[in-house]
Amino acid sequence: MRLDLRVCQGDLLIASHRVVSSRCAELLAEYLLLAMAVLNVSTASILVRLSGVHGFVAATWRLIFSSLLTLAFVATSRELRDELAKISRRDVALMVLSGLMLALHFDLWMTSLQHLSVAASVTIVDSYPAVLALVGYTLFKERYSAMQLAGAGVAIAGITLLSLHSSGGGITPPGGNPVLGVAASFSGMLAVATYFSIGKDVRARLSTATYTGVVYASGALFSMAATFLLRKPLTGFQAETWMYLALLALLPMLGGHTVINYLLSRLSLLASTAPILGEPVGASILAMIVLDEPLEGATAAYMAITLSGIGMVVLGEKRRLAQ
Repeated sequence: MRLDLRVCQGDLLIASHRVVSSRCAELLAEYLLLAMAVLNVSTASILVRLSGVHGFVAATWRLIFSSLLTLAFVATSRELRDELAKISRRDVALMVLSGLMLALHFDLWMTSLQHLSVAASVTIVDSYPAVLALVGYTLFKERYSAMQLAGAGVAIAGITLLSLHSSGGGITPPGGNPVLGVAASFSGMLAVATYFSIGKDVRARLSTATYTGVVYASGALFSMAATFLLRKPLTGFQAETWMYLALLALLPMLGGHTVINYLLSRLSLLASTAPILGEPVGASILAMIVLDEPLEGATAAYMAITLSGIGMVVLGEKRRLAQ
């Protein structure tokens, strides 16, 4: 029998016998998980808008529901309970800091949705790969190709153009302040870059469930405190609002952020997070369908510049692994 031999990132694939290299199969599964995460996080902005509550309130309940579900899972496993009991003080401090960054990310970004279009808000907050490329290179000694770094540069250039356009007006919700919206979304981007950077470090020592359980719970407490300071109500909502808040925890949180945290220990910091730049596309399409929010030409053009960096980053990662 003639064997169809192909090379998959340095591993041998014998297609006729359906024998697939373990690492090649793992990479395929990891990128499929990443694609699922992108689809899930694309619903976040739509669910926040549909809930009709203040951004800090939506963020708080998203973190509360997510932490309760994750810690309940940890409680059912003796192995995870033992791991939780043996966490070092250093890792506890890092996870609490990560929780603070996650709370800031959600609070600020969800607030920006009251002042910017979904397309502009999501694209700005998802520009963090440019920051992560620098963090991965300097702190984690990760080696990125020129294509990957160029892709991150293209993304941040698009974000700069989009921010300038949005702060000048663009399409904003009624009563929105576009300058405040850009500032909140950009600050939320810096916070999530810090959150993923901490996760890259701690996830090398702890399981996904243990790490996210502590981080989500810490974030919930920080976000709750901020919501109380703003004197925003956390109860008294209609059943429909509770449904949207619960979906925020199930889809973009557990099916998005938790999946990304899992992949942080398996892919490079840049490769495991850069494809989330696909979220603006999904969110913009959903906004047009669900919220009847148009996508203006200038915003679409600047989004295209930003998102063109995704392919450069992912393609660069594939070539890097093949070397």
